[in-house]
Amino acid sequence: MTSAVVGVNLLWLVPGVVGGSEEYTVRLLRSLDRVDPDDIEVKLYAQPALAEAYPDLVARFETITRPSLFANKLGRVAAEASWLRSVAGDDDLLHHAGSPALPTSRRPYVFTVHDLQPLDHPENFSRVKRTWLGRALPPSIQNAELVLCVSQFTADTVQRHFDLSPDRIRIVPHGHESVDAGIVDTEKDRQLRADFGRYFLLPAIAYPHKRHVDLVDALGKLASEFSDVSLVLTGGPGPESARLDDHIDSLGLGDRVHRLGRLPEDELDHLYRSATALAFPSMYEGFGNPPLEAMARGCPVVATTAGSIPEVVGDAALMVPPCSPIDLAGALRRILSEPDLVESLRAKGLDRARVFDWYPAGVALVDAYRDALA
Repeated sequence: MTSAVVGVNLLWLVPGVVGGSEEYTVRLLRSLDRVDPDDIEVKLYAQPALAEAYPDLVARFETITRPSLFANKLGRVAAEASWLRSVAGDDDLLHHAGSPALPTSRRPYVFTVHDLQPLDHPENFSRVKRTWLGRALPPSIQNAELVLCVSQFTADTVQRHFDLSPDRIRIVPHGHESVDAGIVDTEKDRQLRADFGRYFLLPAIAYPHKRHVDLVDALGKLASEFSDVSLVLTGGPGPESARLDDHIDSLGLGDRVHRLGRLPEDELDHLYRSATALAFPSMYEGFGNPPLEAMARGCPVVATTAGSIPEVVGDAALMVPPCSPIDLAGALRRILSEPDLVESLRAKGLDRARVFDWYPAGVALVDAYRDALA
């Protein structure tokens, strides 16, 4: 059987910069090992940094890297419009997995939409980025053979903005590799609790929609009541980092907010396991992977009702409205004061996480490739 060649455009994927879409894309590609389709051959087009960060992908898939790819946005866009056109011309299908689909060839393509926040909340983006995405997203979606969405919320948003026929949309959700059968308490976990006390974890780049400031405000409302409580923030720097630092200092919480930066997966794993709860105050999510990561590790979840988050957590989280530090503080107070609630959330979270698995996501991706090729 002759395999169809699907080229996956990953030129947009700068490790440590693009957030949850990086984790999703990498793990989705890894899931193809389990699916192992004999009629589809996947090829990657990437920056050298991605090949260095994920050598297993390079070992699994033919990977063509663009040396000296421009680091700035205009350079990357130019590379997609010229270099990718020249190297991907013989592919049967292109998959633009996270950036707008520029005219790279006459080949058909599928386009992944992680979210449409630039259209729903343009105030969170610079004027240049708003203008660029406002021009690039509509044709990218309208001209795709299929639009791949990470959640039903995102699919509904695509239909709302573009009136796209449902038969041109496929949902390819996030997953999780494994779910803990119980709570593991290692020496590392105990040391983290000794270092940080009872802490709420937020693993997210400091983007405006993640609303780190709401969590800091919530801590400020609880600080005098719970002297042993702190926040642990992970994730690379973002556009709100400087403002966040200033806000923490203005509330006198510098010794109770621990910013650890981007961490390896094993270190983040321990932080989830030893946290009092995940606190996820985001005002917009196309999927929202941290609540799933937390539930799979037996970590209770406090999250907002924004975007796709209710779709992800079901009844396994304590939910609050977005952009409401008062409500968020009230939910965190319950976590600190009601042990029965905590144990209930742990159990429900583990059950909920079992709904998500990367194998069905990989199957959905391969099926979408086949439908687009047909």
